[in-house]
Amino acid sequence: MKMSTLLLHTFSMAFPIVVVVLGILLLVGKTVFLPFFIGSLVIMLVLLVLLYLDKKKNAAAGN
Repeated sequence: MKMSTLLLHTFSMAFPIVVVVLGILLLVGKTVFLPFFIGSLVIMLVLLVLLYLDKKKNAAAGN
């Protein structure tokens, strides 16, 4: 497994945890975390799209 793929998988697993924790803090009433929540949500979505494209590329290379 290449290093870039390993980093992609690691961050794709870590950012949902960050989003959940920040979401809980927002629900508790800590609105100061809203910019961090939005930023981490965008990063998480980008990483998930990159992960999907990487898996699609690997599946095409395997056939």
